[in-house]
Amino acid sequence: MDTNSTPRVFRAILGISLILFTGVGSVLAANIAIGTSAKPTEFGNGVFTIKACDSWIQLNLVNGPTGQYGAPAGLSALTGVTVQGLMPSKCPSTKFTVQAIGSGSTILPVYRTGSQTVLCTSNPVCVIGKNSASDLILTVSSMGVVSLYNPDSYHQLVYNSTSGIYTFTFTQPGQLARDISTLTIQSSAAWGFG
Repeated sequence: MDTNSTPRVFRAILGISLILFTGVGSVLAANIAIGTSAKPTEFGNGVFTIKACDSWIQLNLVNGPTGQYGAPAGLSALTGVTVQGLMPSKCPSTKFTVQAIGSGSTILPVYRTGSQTVLCTSNPVCVIGKNSASDLILTVSSMGVVSLYNPDSYHQLVYNSTSGIYTFTFTQPGQLARDISTLTIQSSAAWGFG
């Protein structure tokens, strides 16, 4: 019997297993497309494919220092969200909306736009659209230029050309990072963005 065949068989089985697990992971991270237009609205979270752009996108939370921005000692406020893998050249005239979901599928306000100094989680004084915001929106123009939709002094979009990561940052965070169960992203046609 050939003693060199056992390692080869083990490596072949290991390789096939990795391919199968990768394939299952890709299927589990699929999006649901809604609508019948050329660019339907899509929903998903985590790492997934944006079918309208033939790309993949990863969303991540950015935690602030513990005990700051209204967070209790030992806990961190959500101070930003990163978007990695966006290929603007493949997504012209597209709008992306990122939202944070809490337990029970509740859309959470991610940053404050009013004068209150407490987090929305520690005192329910945040009303989305009045003194807080839940949507983080970036647009890709028809020329592939990425920009923040409706910029204001409460949130910014920063691009790191070395890593290729876009980061939404908040000057007045609204949530504790631990209270975010899911990040979602929706893509839709961005009409009127040249």
